[in-house]
Amino acid sequence: MTLWGLVVREARFRLGGFCIGLVSVVAAIACLTGAVTLLHAHDIRSDRVLIEREKATREEMARMEDDYRLIMRDLGHNVLIIHRDQDLAALVAAGYPEVTMPEEYVHRLADRGIATLNHLLPVLQKRTVWPEHGVEILLSGTPGQTPNRAKKGFLTADGTAYRDPIVATIPHGAVRLGNGVARRLGLHEGDRVVLMGEEFVVDRVLPGEGNVDDIAVWCSLEKVQQWLGLEGRINGILGLECICEVDRLGEVAREVGAILPDVTVLEFSSRVRARAQARGRAGEAHRTAIAAEMEHQRRMRRERELFAAVLVPVALTAAGLWVFFLVLGNVRERRTEIGVLRALGVRQATIMGVFLLKAVAMGALGAVLGYVVGVVGGALWGGVGPTTADFFGSFRLRLFLAAVLVAPALCAAAAWLPAMRAARQDPAEVLRDR
Repeated sequence: MTLWGLVVREARFRLGGFCIGLVSVVAAIACLTGAVTLLHAHDIRSDRVLIEREKATREEMARMEDDYRLIMRDLGHNVLIIHRDQDLAALVAAGYPEVTMPEEYVHRLADRGIATLNHLLPVLQKRTVWPEHGVEILLSGTPGQTPNRAKKGFLTADGTAYRDPIVATIPHGAVRLGNGVARRLGLHEGDRVVLMGEEFVVDRVLPGEGNVDDIAVWCSLEKVQQWLGLEGRINGILGLECICEVDRLGEVAREVGAILPDVTVLEFSSRVRARAQARGRAGEAHRTAIAAEMEHQRRMRRERELFAAVLVPVALTAAGLWVFFLVLGNVRERRTEIGVLRALGVRQATIMGVFLLKAVAMGALGAVLGYVVGVVGGALWGGVGPTTADFFGSFRLRLFLAAVLVAPALCAAAAWLPAMRAARQDPAEVLRDR
């Protein structure tokens, strides 16, 4: 009879012991492969969670950015472009620029697509007396905001106007009044007034600002240019600075200067800083949320690694000891049979081979079954659905090869000493004791 024939007969003769040993090997390999698969499933799930969190956070950050954008837009313009010959002391004293420049300048900025400015608003302003009422006003004309070609996302579909302008275009035949002058004259929205000999309707009374804007009377730029004899001229361009990093203050001046070399750019730095800080907080909220999720996933993985680091060695050691005692008990029970075989001329190597091959067969079969049980259990425990591609991807060749190498080697090592003891038994002593 061949060696494998003896192994099969031995296993069938002691089927209960073989099955008990097989179960211990299956349990040990299932712990090994299950722990590895669980960590793999955790990594897959963590990646998916982080991707989903990234997407959700990006959407939330976009909403926050949009909210901040609207808030900062409502704070008003934070840049004023004036002619370089304008004296700053005179500007502060008068409350408006006195030196004019071509109206074409604002169109040059818009057509060149300046990236650092948005909501461009050309104005022509001058302190004067409202002749029909005898009160001092800041006569202000504007055509409305000039669309910046570089800011298509803020413009209407035809690109001719802003969707959400800071200053809405003043309708033809209308004026807008500063809060101070409206209160002084007792005027309200919808009232009709005469300005420079022409009749207008009060389109809106502006909220109080506590500055020279409270005596402003706004109407179309064309009318103001006509009344002041300054056709085609403006004395300022208001804008909203788009730079969101405080340390980049001044970049708008360089970009405007490259297009209009004979102007001065005044930045209202406190508003720019507020805008930058608001954007920065939105970005920080995004980074904090992602970092917190990553730390949570790392903590969970460390906990599972510690669990696997304890469970797997214990399971493998227990399986090895179980196989050792099973083979040792089998050797003791079969002592007489081994003596007869030795007396009949069966070599030591053959006797030893029977017990070792039986242990190796137990390990190989246990490895296959334990691999399947461990991968399925680890994947399901790790939250991987049984019908997903990730579930089938958990059955990895490298893990299978590791299982079928570890289990037979473990069983062979556990059976080595009992098998050697069986092979070295003296048949004469065995038969004499019998």
